[in-house]
Amino acid sequence: MNNIEKKSKLSFSVFGELIRNSFRVSKLIWSENKGMSIFLVFAFLTVSVAPFIQSGSIALLINNLVDIKNITESKIFLIIGMMILASLLPSIFFILQGYISKVLLLLLDRKIILMVMKKQADMDFASHENPKINDLIGKVTEQAQWRSREFAHRQYFLIQNFIEVAIASVILYLSSWWIFLIIFLGTVPELLVEVYYGKVNWGIWSAKAEDRRRFWDLNEYFRKLNLIQEIRIFQNIQHFFAMVKHLLVTFQNASIKNENKKLIYKLLSGFVSQAVISFAIFWFVFQVVHGNLLIGTLTFILASIGSFRQSLASLFQNLALQYEDSLFVTDMFKLLDLPKIIKHQEKGIVLDKHKTPEIVFENVTFKYPATENAVISNFSLKIAAGEKIAIVGINGAGKTTFVKLLCRFYDPTEGRITIDGHDLKNIDLESWYYQLGIIFQDYARYHFLVKDTIALGRTGSETDLEKVKASAKAAEADIFIEEWEKNYDQMLGREFTEGVEPSVGQWQKLALARTFYRDPNVLILDEPTSAIDAEAEAKIFEKLENLPDNRSVILISHRFSTVRQADKIVIIENGAIKENGTHEELIKLNGTYAKLFNLQAKGYK
Repeated sequence: MNNIEKKSKLSFSVFGELIRNSFRVSKLIWSENKGMSIFLVFAFLTVSVAPFIQSGSIALLINNLVDIKNITESKIFLIIGMMILASLLPSIFFILQGYISKVLLLLLDRKIILMVMKKQADMDFASHENPKINDLIGKVTEQAQWRSREFAHRQYFLIQNFIEVAIASVILYLSSWWIFLIIFLGTVPELLVEVYYGKVNWGIWSAKAEDRRRFWDLNEYFRKLNLIQEIRIFQNIQHFFAMVKHLLVTFQNASIKNENKKLIYKLLSGFVSQAVISFAIFWFVFQVVHGNLLIGTLTFILASIGSFRQSLASLFQNLALQYEDSLFVTDMFKLLDLPKIIKHQEKGIVLDKHKTPEIVFENVTFKYPATENAVISNFSLKIAAGEKIAIVGINGAGKTTFVKLLCRFYDPTEGRITIDGHDLKNIDLESWYYQLGIIFQDYARYHFLVKDTIALGRTGSETDLEKVKASAKAAEADIFIEEWEKNYDQMLGREFTEGVEPSVGQWQKLALARTFYRDPNVLILDEPTSAIDAEAEAKIFEKLENLPDNRSVILISHRFSTVRQADKIVIIENGAIKENGTHEELIKLNGTYAKLFNLQAKGYK
């Protein structure tokens, strides 16, 4: 394939992509307000046609005034009326156009923000952990959202530009086709410059996506108090500042270099364009001098040349900007169109929400995407309904991966997980999640009122304050909550008015209270008391032991003192079950559990 064919295919591809994006964005706007969408197009049509009616009326008036003896008053009034109407209508429609554009763009902005947020929430964990998709998310959140708004707004100006160029082209072509051709060819370089350097600008953003992610990551160290205090004490402020500055300078230098080159070529293309326009003006003026053209017609042609030049330049500039923004809009639609890795059943099996299910891992092996080593290997485990089990192992043994598989954040590479005999892949996930209550190691810290933070455990109905208090008491959180000035109406987070900042241990107790408020059939606790004092920890586990027999508890911990009362203790080592039994059975076995238990017990003597 030769270079001409390649460029031709690229042009059609670019044009096709721009059209597809325009259609999809217009569809989003149309879905928000159909009436306003129609009126806005009509307003732009009116504004684009009016200047030609006005300049044509002036030309007609001049030609008639030159031949004053043969003109009637009624004809003069008609021409003046046309001039006034052509001047008045655009000013009215321009005001309405601005108002409707603003409203529609606000609606579009809201729609896009919510669509992107929902997509990020619904995305598979494997997608969130993929560096390339993270780069895509970065581009969308930093650029694509506001560029989509600009892209949508500019579409209407492009309609106006196309109409203005079309009308001016017809006028100039009828006046002199070869002059029209020269003017058109003389303005093409401006479009080429805008398109080429717009693509280069997008390429800079794409190539430096990871640098930008690093930049925003480092920014967090200058925003969050707990991070600021550490880098200050460790005397790392200058070190982090230097890293941020280096990334910012490197990135901006590439953009500045691109703008410098663009300026040179824009000046050259502008010079060419102005030269052909100047030639056209001279040619038409000399047509009047030689008696081949009326003065009024000359004014109309000159106005049309000006409109053609301005509209074509505006069209090229808007097309180039539209092309550049279209690249980012494409990124946004790529994100929104990302297929799910974890396939959900359209009509999955709905679990009985009042029945605690049996959970079975059958020969499960799991490897994270793009990795060779299995994190969990040939793992088989049965958890009876209402059973309290503990999963124990050193860091990296596969405990948290076990939870991710159980929540179906990932599917097993081999084997299967069944819930009441049904393959987890075939179960309606919403009905499964209804059964679960989980506190992860990296639990959420919600900045709401205390009662609302705890009640997030089970939304969808009115907050039950008594249940909130009972949940707080079960998590040993009631003690510090009642010490706060506003108790359960206390705002959390110092960045909010009258907010307090709980300690790490207090945050963890609030997360536990939220899980208790959920009152799930299956309670999964991943290192739930890692930041809690020993006395409170003992009380919390006493309450866990006294949960009703129809509630299953899966406790994941590397602290052996917290798991000894479990019905069954499972020791995981290198992703496989090493030992399995009660505390007494495992101590008698004198294996890994006994060794680690005694080792930890020594630390308390």
